Amino acid sequence: MRRILHGETFEVIKSSNTSSFLSEENEDIAPRIVLLDESDECCVATEVEQIREHCSETRVVVLTNEYDFDAMVEAFRSGIHGYIVKSIDCDPLIESLKLVHLGEKVMPSELANRFPQHWIDENCATSSHSDLLDLLSDRELETLRFLVVGAPNKVIARSLDISEATVKVHVKAILRKLDVQNRTQAAIWAVRNGISMQQMPVDQLPSPAREETAAV
Repeated sequence: MRRILHGETFEVIKSSNTSSFLSEENEDIAPRIVLLDESDECCVATEVEQIREHCSETRVVVLTNEYDFDAMVEAFRSGIHGYIVKSIDCDPLIESLKLVHLGEKVMPSELANRFPQHWIDENCATSSHSDLLDLLSDRELETLRFLVVGAPNKVIARSLDISEATVKVHVKAILRKLDVQNRTQAAIWAVRNGISMQQMPVDQLPSPAREETAAV
C-alpha cells in the first residue's frame, strides 16, 4: 500500500496489526481513512467499533482477499465506507479511496453479477442511443456520464463548472426521464446504452481530489 499510494494525494501515517494504535495515548494520530485488512483473525465489526470509539470521523475501508456478498453486507452494517477486493488494479483502487474521502460508499464490481437480469430489464430503459439524445438535454447527458463512474455531486459540479444545486436538479431530471429510482439504476441504464466517460471531452473529465488525505 505504501508503494501504491506513494506520490498520490494520500500519506500513509501508520500501519499496525490492530486498531489499538488509535488509543488515547496517540491522540495526535487521527487518520481520515483506515484501510482494514480482512482476515480470519479480523472481526470487522469489532475493529470498526474500536476505530469509531477513538476517531468518530474516520472512514473505514475493508480490503478483502475475495468477494463475499454476505460478509460485505455485514461489513457495511457495521459502518464501513468501502469494501474492496485486493485483486483490483492500482488506479481503480486509488480512485476508490478518493471517492471514500469525498464521502461516497464504494462496493466491488462483482456486486453487479448479483443483480437479477429481470430487475435490470424492468428497471432500466431500453431506448437506443439516438433515443437517449432526444430524451435528455446535453447537460443532463454530461451529468449521466459522471453517474456511470459514481462521481459525487461535488466532483460533477467542479468538472462542469456549475453549482451542486444545479447538479441535483439535473440528477432528478435524469431519474424522472429514465424512470429509474436512483443513481445506480441510472448508471446501469447508461452502460447498457453505450454511454461512458470516454465520450467526454478531456477538459470535462473529473480531476483528482486535491485534499491531502491521511491513510493507514
